[in-house]
Amino acid sequence: MNFRTSFRRKLLILALMPLALAEIVTIFAVMRTVERDVNARANESLQIGADVIDEYLDGRGEQLHASVQVLASDFGLKEAASTNDADTIRSVLENHSLRVDADMAALLDLDGRLIASTDASLASGQQILGGVIDDYGRDRDIQFTRFIGDVGYQVFAVPLRAPVPIAWVVLGFQLDIDVVEKMAALTGLDVAMVANRDSVQLLASSTAVWEIAASPENLLPGPAGDPVYVIAGSDTDFLATATPFIAGVANDANVEVVILRSITDAMAPYVEARRGLIAFGVLLLGVVALCAVWLSGSIARPLNILTDAVRSMMSGDYNVKVQVASTDEVGELASSFNAMTAAIAEREERISHQALHHRLTDLPNYNYLTEQLTELIGAAAESGDKVLVLSIRLARIGAISSTLGHSASDEVIRLAARALRANLEPSEILGHVSAEEFALLIPRGETDSALECAEKLRGILASGVSLGRVNIHLQSTFGVAAYPEHGIRASEILRKASIARSEAETTDEQVGFYQSGRENYHVRQLRIVNDLRSAFRRNQVQVWYQPKVSLPSGTPCGAEALVRWEHHEYGWLSPDEFIPAAEEAGTIVHLTRYVLADAIARCREWHDAGYPLHVSVNISARDLCDDYLPYYVLQLLKEQDLRPDQLTLEVTENSVMQQLGRAMTVLECLRDVGVRISMDDFGTGQSSLAQLRNMPLHELKIDKSFVMTLPDNAQDESIVRTTLELAHSLGLEVVAEGVENEETLRLLSRSGCEQAQGFLLSKPIPQRKFLAWLRAFEPVSCPERRGALRPFRKEA
Repeated sequence: MNFRTSFRRKLLILALMPLALAEIVTIFAVMRTVERDVNARANESLQIGADVIDEYLDGRGEQLHASVQVLASDFGLKEAASTNDADTIRSVLENHSLRVDADMAALLDLDGRLIASTDASLASGQQILGGVIDDYGRDRDIQFTRFIGDVGYQVFAVPLRAPVPIAWVVLGFQLDIDVVEKMAALTGLDVAMVANRDSVQLLASSTAVWEIAASPENLLPGPAGDPVYVIAGSDTDFLATATPFIAGVANDANVEVVILRSITDAMAPYVEARRGLIAFGVLLLGVVALCAVWLSGSIARPLNILTDAVRSMMSGDYNVKVQVASTDEVGELASSFNAMTAAIAEREERISHQALHHRLTDLPNYNYLTEQLTELIGAAAESGDKVLVLSIRLARIGAISSTLGHSASDEVIRLAARALRANLEPSEILGHVSAEEFALLIPRGETDSALECAEKLRGILASGVSLGRVNIHLQSTFGVAAYPEHGIRASEILRKASIARSEAETTDEQVGFYQSGRENYHVRQLRIVNDLRSAFRRNQVQVWYQPKVSLPSGTPCGAEALVRWEHHEYGWLSPDEFIPAAEEAGTIVHLTRYVLADAIARCREWHDAGYPLHVSVNISARDLCDDYLPYYVLQLLKEQDLRPDQLTLEVTENSVMQQLGRAMTVLECLRDVGVRISMDDFGTGQSSLAQLRNMPLHELKIDKSFVMTLPDNAQDESIVRTTLELAHSLGLEVVAEGVENEETLRLLSRSGCEQAQGFLLSKPIPQRKFLAWLRAFEPVSCPERRGALRPFRKEA
């Protein structure tokens, strides 16, 4: 197909770009090869120059050596030397020096002492042969370099034989620019002659290397000893190699010949080749670039159109359509993009609706309701009107779910939402903010109108909704908050309406109005619940003990464990404040186990100290639903080696009645292991006498509200006497709490009450002081129940 073929052509053109890259890599590889070849040729030319100079110096040395030998065989010199004729010797030396271009000639005795010389500055022969005779002996020809003064010489010494050696004939040739220029002319390279003595000294050099004469030590190779090395110059660098002036001879001059070649000159062929290769590479890149421009123009243009369409879609415009006049894959992509845009627009609209509406009732959710309330507040701020918010919570939804199932409870919520929405004014806005909670916004309303609306809606819900053949009556609670009375932000007013509803639920009211400051109470309760777990680690939770006294004997018989909490911020907290919060949050189980462990351990301490008391611990409704509680209690008793009947667990009527079946099972299990069970706060709960008869109890505990008014309140006295008779008829012992005066104590004793506790006997005591209280307590012997009690003293 044609549209497929045209696109493939574009791809083929695109494939040429890697070929261009390969050409560039090839160019650089060739350039690198040429560079290495040029460098190798430069090194080779230096090595050849060094070989040429070595041959030149060897030939020159042989020639000069021959000239010295001719002088040493001169008959006149030998005759003058034998007669010690200094003038004749000096004349022969001068004539011969002129013939061979020697710069210095001398005759020395066999020990190196000067006999005659053409150089008047020579004061001693040791300047010439000092140390050399010892190295080479007195009967052989010697060639070496020597500095005489500041001038370097190539020196030849030959023994003067007549026929045995009688003296040394010495010729010296100065190491000067003439020698260097001859070597430079032979090699076509720059040459320098360097003496490496105590310091490096440049003797002579060709013109090109004078620029590095200030640092002649750079002329010699470094420690690596490479045959060819680089010398840095001021304008250009040099390749260099060094060769000794006289090979294999040790002398004090250490003269070396350094051959140099300018790197710039050496790399000139490479630079030329590099220019040509770069020009070729630039031309090739230009051709490839033109191809790329054409290719990007043919492909990127429709892609740019698609990109602009995507940007428009990202900004929220889903109505954009891509128009690409192409029959290849790009055209197909444009058509697919248009279809995708339409699908995304539809899905976006659906998601936006779901994000702002509750899935169950399709009512505005909390976020959308907050936006609408913000708009209402803005309008009310200009008009000066009020905006009312009603928080509505449906009760018994959990019971419906557990009885009829989740689908049934969901349907009930939907029906309730439909009933509420059908009875609203057009300006009122109903939202579904959580599973069982709705919120109603009433613009331009007053407090009375909110109350009327709440009563109307409560009546509608109470009339019930029909689920199949079942009519379900719904109970509801309302909370009311208003702008600007209770806040200026939407989230703040919604939260305060929920707080008002929660307060109404707590006080069993149908409608609650927000009261300022109540959020602080809820924040405090939340802090208390959150800090309870850490309070155990910080040792802020303490267990105090309030003694119980046996009325027949007047002696301590037990103690009730009472928890105390010294909060790090709020100080000492009342149990009535943090225990309900712990029950609601589910942390009461941890608190109960903490108190049980401490109480049983303290009971063990009392027994070890000689006080066989029993201990009482309060347990909550959640504890009575814990099937593991009997095992935990039995484990603690075994660890402390206590009898089960030395522990009494106190339960309230309300806690048992919350889940009567499970509570009875746990209580019966505790009774079976031998733990005593006490009914706490008897008379204030909701249990019937029939249920009381069926409970596994050992004692009743009369609530302090009946005891504290004795003996002044005849009605409470009758209740107490009736309770005692009832308990005794059921075989139960009775404990009276809240005893605060001796008259009450006497009345209880005469009525047959077995135990008493209260402030008259002792307030709750920290466990560290409890033993001291026991030791200080003076027991009293009580008379018969019908008699009078002697004056009672709590402490010695």
